[in-house]
Amino acid sequence: MGYFSLQTGNALAESISLWLGINGEVIILSFLPGLLFLDSYNINVYLFKKALSQMLVFAFPMVLTGTFLTALVAYYILPYGWSFDLCMTFGSILAATDPVAVAVLLNELGAPARLKVHISGESLLNDGSAVVFFHIFSLRFFYQMGIVGIGEEIGWIRGIILFLRLSLGGACIGILFGVGLVTLLFNLNRRLSQEENVIQVVATITFAYLAFYTSEITCHCSGIISVVLCGVTTKAFGDTLLNDVHLTHDFWHITEHLLNSVLFTLGGAVWGGVLSSSEQRFGGMDWVYLLILFGLVIVIRFFLVFAFYPLTSNIGIGQSIKEAVFMSYGGLRGAVGIALALLLSAEVFKATEQSDSITRNQYRDYSEKLFALVGGIAFLTLIVNGPSSGPLLRWLGLVTPSESRIKVVSNYEAHMKQSVLIEYLSLCEETRFQSVDFGIVREHVSPLQSITSEDLNIACEQYQLNNPGKVPNISNLSQYIDGGDQVSFQRASSSQLLSGRSSGTHNNRQRDTVYDFSVSLDERAMLEERSIFIDLIRQEYNKQLQSGQLDSRSFIPHNLLRSLDMVDKNKPLDDWDSASSQANGSILVKKGEQALHSYRAQQGLFRRNQGDKDFHIIRTRVLQALSFIQAHQSAQDMFKKEFASVSNNSLSLAEKAVIDESRIQVSKAYGAINAFDEEDVKAVKSQYVCQVLLHIAASYFRTLASNGLMTEREANEFLDKYDLELRNLRICAELKTDVTYKSISSCKIAPT
Repeated sequence: MGYFSLQTGNALAESISLWLGINGEVIILSFLPGLLFLDSYNINVYLFKKALSQMLVFAFPMVLTGTFLTALVAYYILPYGWSFDLCMTFGSILAATDPVAVAVLLNELGAPARLKVHISGESLLNDGSAVVFFHIFSLRFFYQMGIVGIGEEIGWIRGIILFLRLSLGGACIGILFGVGLVTLLFNLNRRLSQEENVIQVVATITFAYLAFYTSEITCHCSGIISVVLCGVTTKAFGDTLLNDVHLTHDFWHITEHLLNSVLFTLGGAVWGGVLSSSEQRFGGMDWVYLLILFGLVIVIRFFLVFAFYPLTSNIGIGQSIKEAVFMSYGGLRGAVGIALALLLSAEVFKATEQSDSITRNQYRDYSEKLFALVGGIAFLTLIVNGPSSGPLLRWLGLVTPSESRIKVVSNYEAHMKQSVLIEYLSLCEETRFQSVDFGIVREHVSPLQSITSEDLNIACEQYQLNNPGKVPNISNLSQYIDGGDQVSFQRASSSQLLSGRSSGTHNNRQRDTVYDFSVSLDERAMLEERSIFIDLIRQEYNKQLQSGQLDSRSFIPHNLLRSLDMVDKNKPLDDWDSASSQANGSILVKKGEQALHSYRAQQGLFRRNQGDKDFHIIRTRVLQALSFIQAHQSAQDMFKKEFASVSNNSLSLAEKAVIDESRIQVSKAYGAINAFDEEDVKAVKSQYVCQVLLHIAASYFRTLASNGLMTEREANEFLDKYDLELRNLRICAELKTDVTYKSISSCKIAPT
């Protein structure tokens, strides 16, 4: 064990050394373009343009002042003997703020759009300006090292010229690449071509990295400003040109997450290597100085924001005192600062390779101390400022919902309840759910716990509009209506339904399918039709998984999908027999049976009137049959819809044969359900309906949040509630297996 730990430690140390030996520009080029492009693309361009004057104040004079004040702290308080140019380099690194954590918080809590633009816009531009200042002062620091070939003596005039070249040159290059990317997106106009959609996504990341490389490496300008302006230009003129918006956004979110993870992992490994160094280059009083520096960095941030407040509150889109307080506290340090600290360390290690031991140790000690402090500040802002920003935002009243907003959310909830109730009425019309107990459903599905006769009347009317000619069966729930109100809804006759509201719609109902017996059965056609039907069933299983009707953590989906793989397409469908045989021989089933029998033996519990049958086993097999029936019946409907002749709605003999095979399998599944005790089956069906309805309720709020109609925080309150109800439901179904179904409704767990 000791040898293994030693080898692991050596491998980690060697890996860190390899990264420090990499060219610093490679580190920056690898991470920053991908991290910055999405942030710049996601910004509100209209508000960004209006607030540009404020952003420029935040990004340049405020960053330079902050760099200088932080440098004074490092020069006069930290006992490391750094030169003032190294202190200015250190200050420029800490001047770069990271909006990622705070931006997520602002979106979740529904903060004002103006505050989001202030936070994100400032971060994007001050990243660019901080890197420009870092470039200038790091050149001066490298020049002071006295190593030939690196660094440059930069005076005030030379510094101003270099600053203008880096910033303005980077901006021009970024705009040019943004225009080029918009032009390319415009010409990739085959929206239905999946290949071109992928090319569009590849083009965005290619132009982001090309813009950075061209600006930073080729033209010696600011690569960060170039990427930011490329992203903003693309957002302003190319947002509507994306053929597949979801594909592009999903790709960039994944890319950003991966780059952030790798960068912070690398930074954390290097930081841990510095802290755990055998030479003890960081320890003892260094931790005290880190805490002092952390406090002073926050003080400097507050001073900067309020020193410029008289100006920033009267230009652009304005700024309030509360917003200024939050901006001061929410200026976290993150990815860009870590990348710049890694760049400096890598450059110092590379530059001192051929130096004498005294010079090498001195400057490497400087760089390691600097990196340890930067990593420590980033770590402290993430664990202190990050979690406390939410309560501060609420305390300042920046996310307090207005009375009108509360009404809007209540209205959403009312619509969701109607959707769930209508879906329940639809499920009860299915043969497989006709014996569902609404008492159990109401107990576990909170949206159905307070329905009134008016709610039921509205749901029934909407059901009839959606299903002309059909009348919902409400006999199993009318007794549970709040207050004992009598439901005024009456089951109308077919003639009544085809008149009034439903008039004009009956002609659109699907005609009865007929079969064409004028041709003989073609075995090759039969094989092809059967293959297509199996693919339709597989598609239905995947839909059930996505909607939550199938529990992805159970073995049922595996059995059902595996049964399709085992079907011999040259023979009639027999997937129910395959699924049943797998369930009977499943290791998971056997383990479940053993665990439950052991539990019963310990507790002295035995199931009444069931012999040695276990409710857990009954439940899993009934659920499997219900999913099987639903998939086959949906596949039959889709098969008829796609293959029936348009002229006379007829199917060929081969197509009829495939549907008949499916019906035989469905009848077997029904037979398996009917073999169990009626009360047990009723309990399982009721629990299954609860599961379906809770997922529908959750999906309703997820859709609202994804469409921007609800904030993440508002949606998560409902999602957390339904997640707890699903957990309650699962525990009731799986643990309360020693009692009859009526006791299931009383099973509850407390929130955790």
